[in-house]
Amino acid sequence: MRHVITALLVCVFGSAVLHADILTIPVPGEGWQIKFEGPVLAVESQQVSADGLTYRGNAGLFNVSAFVGAPAGSGGDSKACRDHFWLKASQNPLIQKDSVKQWSTPMCECVEYVSTDESQGEKLTLANIHCCFELLGKWVDVHASVISPTEDDTRMLKKLGESLFYCTFSRPKGPGQRFLMGSMGRLQMELPSAWRAGNHCVTQGIGTGEQHTLSLFSITDPNKSWKMTFFNSEVRYNTLQDIQLTAQRFAAASSVEGEGQMQEIKLKQGVGCHAENNDESPADGLAEAGKAKVISTAFVAPVPNVLSTISIIAKDAKDPEFLAAIQALGTIEWVAGKTE
Repeated sequence: MRHVITALLVCVFGSAVLHADILTIPVPGEGWQIKFEGPVLAVESQQVSADGLTYRGNAGLFNVSAFVGAPAGSGGDSKACRDHFWLKASQNPLIQKDSVKQWSTPMCECVEYVSTDESQGEKLTLANIHCCFELLGKWVDVHASVISPTEDDTRMLKKLGESLFYCTFSRPKGPGQRFLMGSMGRLQMELPSAWRAGNHCVTQGIGTGEQHTLSLFSITDPNKSWKMTFFNSEVRYNTLQDIQLTAQRFAAASSVEGEGQMQEIKLKQGVGCHAENNDESPADGLAEAGKAKVISTAFVAPVPNVLSTISIIAKDAKDPEFLAAIQALGTIEWVAGKTE
């Protein structure tokens, strides 16, 4: 089965290098973020544990992960960080030893290598790179790989390491931020001061065309999250009742509590509504293990043929950043694309 899936991915994508983008891995609570060149992602996730922060992203044949945590042993500089993570990674017997290359940039220590994977009954080749560095008392290991790599993919991984840098969170300039959502159009909204835009992921939805997901993150707390997915809809949302019906169906299908608390979102254009509910289920990587969290689930149609599903998660319904994010939804504006 995996052989078939891999073959399909190779046919569809050819290589992992589809569209280059500047990818961002935020490190909330630490005041800085990691950036590098890579393919536009399809999905991403971030998880916080007692050991540190783990990030994962995927785009077809391309996978990237990052770990940010306390130094091992007596600690040390970026080379000590590289030696620690490479000591563990190099135990893999499927690494082609003659493919290993170590090199440095002003920002990180890199290790490139080729490995194979036979875990599912077929032999796959993977090109890999680890980019390691020490910053402000944290060790970081960014690992990227490509399945069945082409020469372009190998160059892309090299460029990823060469382009990697880290910086503090900067405040966007101007009154609002704009995000291009493919042929659907352009989103503009005012982001609260404690929130920043992360990666813009693109997937091909079944029956909906492209789906654009914008991840936002709190610069102070890794346990808060905010995601907005936009896609073309065959249903036309012209009135508040139209979108409330969709929200009610979602609540009934997913057994979400708080359906009766549904409230209108006063948009600059379009229609929208949201409801809050408490979730005491086990942690899913967006909140601390064993901690209750509050979720605002929103549905927004900035224009009749574009629908956005939105989730904002925090630990407290009275959290100022949580409330500011909900309020910011009212600033959403949309400029339609070339196709309707």
